[in-house]
Amino acid sequence: MKNIIVLTILFLIIACKQKEKNSLSLTYIAHNNELSLIFENNTAQDIIFPVPNTLQFKDENLKVSMTGNYPIIVCATIEDNQSSKFYQKKLDSIYERYLIEIGDSGLIAYKKPGEGNSIFSLKENEKLSVKYKLTIKRFYPLNYSSKFKQSYYPYDKGLEGNYSETEYLRRFSKLNFGKAKFIAQPEIEDSLFLDI
Repeated sequence: MKNIIVLTILFLIIACKQKEKNSLSLTYIAHNNELSLIFENNTAQDIIFPVPNTLQFKDENLKVSMTGNYPIIVCATIEDNQSSKFYQKKLDSIYERYLIEIGDSGLIAYKKPGEGNSIFSLKENEKLSVKYKLTIKRFYPLNYSSKFKQSYYPYDKGLEGNYSETEYLRRFSKLNFGKAKFIAQPEIEDSLFLDI
């Protein structure tokens, strides 16, 4: 019996260490009006991965079904010139070709900076900080305060499902990246809560 317990504990330790070596993890740091997403490549290879250009925050005081005007809206928009220029051009090219293919080429000129995704590359066992500008819009009442939780786009579900808004990203994920590997979703190690 003791041998089974010891073997089980050893298996769990090895499994946890293996998971650490094969993951892209994400943590958050908020400071003043800036938010940083810290990505850590714990894998043994270079990786390519998407991040959303805009992060939305959910008001923990409000019910999901509530509609209309919110007392406070919190979002964060990625700061310019951080993505991998080489891979970003490839993603943008696929996006534009896809819009032309589905007959929405008019949307190409109207794409806003906060829309879509940015592509990053990260060497094995390295970290990367992606900076966002935090925007807080206050409406009524002025004395309203709440806790806001970040939401991170579920890339893994978007790429697996049949969603037209992620088709261009799905096509990008199937490209040949040489020695690098495409990873859709980081493991989110903590959730960022803002008290406002």
